[in-house]
Amino acid sequence: MKKFVTLLLCTISLSLFAQVDDEIRRAMDRCDYEAVIRLIGSDAQDSLSLMVKAQALKAMNRYPEAIKSLNSLIMKDSTNTKVLTDLAECYKLMGNFRRAADCFQKAVSLQPDNTYFRLQVIRSLLASENYEEARTACHGWLERDTLSATGYKYLGQAYEGLQDLVSAFSSYNAAYRRDSLDGQTVARIAGFFNNNQQFGDAVEVTEHYRLSDTTHIDVNRQNAKAYCMLKEYGTAVNRYEALKNLGDRSFLTLYYLGVSHYGDGWFYGAYDNLKEAYRKNSMDVNVLYYLAKAAARTSWKKEGAEYMEEAFRIAVPTDSMMVRLYDGLAECYGHAGNTLKKVEALEKLYTYTRQSMLLYKIANLYDWKEDAKNAIRYYEKYMATVPEDQRYALDENGNPVEDDTRITYYQRAWKRVKAIKEEGFFRGDIVKRVFESK
Repeated sequence: MKKFVTLLLCTISLSLFAQVDDEIRRAMDRCDYEAVIRLIGSDAQDSLSLMVKAQALKAMNRYPEAIKSLNSLIMKDSTNTKVLTDLAECYKLMGNFRRAADCFQKAVSLQPDNTYFRLQVIRSLLASENYEEARTACHGWLERDTLSATGYKYLGQAYEGLQDLVSAFSSYNAAYRRDSLDGQTVARIAGFFNNNQQFGDAVEVTEHYRLSDTTHIDVNRQNAKAYCMLKEYGTAVNRYEALKNLGDRSFLTLYYLGVSHYGDGWFYGAYDNLKEAYRKNSMDVNVLYYLAKAAARTSWKKEGAEYMEEAFRIAVPTDSMMVRLYDGLAECYGHAGNTLKKVEALEKLYTYTRQSMLLYKIANLYDWKEDAKNAIRYYEKYMATVPEDQRYALDENGNPVEDDTRITYYQRAWKRVKAIKEEGFFRGDIVKRVFESK
């Protein structure tokens, strides 16, 4: 009887598990991930349930919980590259590309010939701005494959991140020689040409690519910009309008389309696109400049004047901003030990603030540099700015004090001028100047 009951309980448990498993499968099929998570529960330990749960959690953007489930699977089997890949994808979706690269690197160590894993290591390192490691990974790729363009393309991106533009262009050029129809490579090379004002070269490489594909957004952006810079505004307008039809409403596309319409004499088209670019970035002086000029030639003339005034407000720094900048500049030159540059910054600062103590500081700096002439000049300029009732520290009887710890900066300046002149006399400087003047 006891055996029968045990057998019956086992049968019921297996039956219930089969029903739940079937329900989980149906929930996954209809993308009801919340139901999947609920049905599996928090106590699941078997690998299949953990994997399914991780997929459902990932689909619901619950990445930390998905990572927890996937790490449980890694504890069970550290050689499972499928789990490592899913874990890396979760880290990428959280923006943690460094951890994603580590996961893909573990997968590479398990499958060294897997091109996908190696590619993902490089892309993750680039996304995390670990350009040194990305460069090393690219060289590792090229040691195994020197024929494909992929390694050189990503090597170019790594060098760009390292600000080594010569090596970057050389790498893109190597990629281009191996595959002149890779859109990313063409766009990067054309970008270099445009930035270097080689607009004709940018047109050449992008037009060659467009013979086989006219839909690549980045290639078309560089192509359109080159035509705009060459003042071939009609072609530039056609290219930018095609970009908009492809769904590109980026700031630069709207801006350059507006400029191209303006150059082509269609001011209403210029106004419409520049106004949209302005909504995306209202602090761009170039947008405001062309928007103002376009508005002035359409029905929004008053608006045009307002936009140009706004451009002036942005382009010309306020006095308070200049004070802050020159104050910071003087501090930086001071720390760098560049006394003369610090003096220049303090002189500029004085023109904005008219704070007399700045003159005293300048005099101090010249004094420290043993430039007697300028030290005296600035001490005396400072002294001339001090009101008479503020020149002397007085004792309780109204008499000037002589204690160096209590005297005013005016008194300090007067003492230094007197001392410098006396030192100059004894060195013969004053006698020398007297004879030179005769």
